[in-house]
Amino acid sequence: MKALLLLVCVLLATLIAVVAFRGSDAPAASAASSVSSNDLTELQAAVQALSKRLDSMQQATHLESSGASRLSQSDVDAAVERALASRTDTQPVPTATKAAAPAGKLDAKSAYAQLMDPALSWDERRAKWSELAKAGLLDGVLALYEQDAKDNPDDTKAQTALGNAYLNKLFNSPQGPEAGIWGTKADKAFDRALALDDHNWEARYVKAVSLSNWPAFLGKQPEAIANLETLVKQQSQGPVQPYYAQTYLILGNLYKQTGKSDQALEMWQQGLALFPDDAEMQKQIQLAQQQH
Repeated sequence: MKALLLLVCVLLATLIAVVAFRGSDAPAASAASSVSSNDLTELQAAVQALSKRLDSMQQATHLESSGASRLSQSDVDAAVERALASRTDTQPVPTATKAAAPAGKLDAKSAYAQLMDPALSWDERRAKWSELAKAGLLDGVLALYEQDAKDNPDDTKAQTALGNAYLNKLFNSPQGPEAGIWGTKADKAFDRALALDDHNWEARYVKAVSLSNWPAFLGKQPEAIANLETLVKQQSQGPVQPYYAQTYLILGNLYKQTGKSDQALEMWQQGLALFPDDAEMQKQIQLAQQQH
């Protein structure tokens, strides 16, 4: 999948733009350039490593499948797909957009209605975004999501849907400095959704998974961990859902990445107690115990 690679490339392109901007400043330009050069080197190395890992990544379409380890930070969208594929609480099709376009014709309104259809599977929705990109309809559909979020500023589902729409715009756009805008817009949309409802699982989960895959020097991992820790607490307050397993996996992996091996093992064990048949959880626990 290209989503994670594109995300890192977006960060690289954005940093390049910052360096270019700083280069126009006087004496401080040389110090800023030096720091940015080191950052660019790290980003370039991250892109190369991610590219190799993406080549060998197995595609996952359901949460019940084994699930990928977050130790490699190899796939933002795959992790989101596994968790959201089993969710059925998608928002209904707005009445104003239910009318289908004439046979053989695809326009922004009909495409928007199709994307909002609760019967559409996660894979079908992703394929539809790709189709829209090829048809040159991304901006038109995105404008409808933006209008819906603007018209319904207190609707957490509308803000979450807009965040996901921005990410799909990012995933289906050419690489370049402008793409950095979409990642930032998505994160802010999820923040608005969480400000309205801090128990919005989807908004917090997608935000956390995305943050967990930013290069370490940007300092996003603590925020990703904090959001996942919040999810673990919230998940314990109600009935267990199958997609909750991914929260324990990703949080445990982030603990391990940041040198908290004991906390990682404890988190995976908590997850396994709730999901005893989860093969990936079992694997992580076994590996952790072997290293002790």
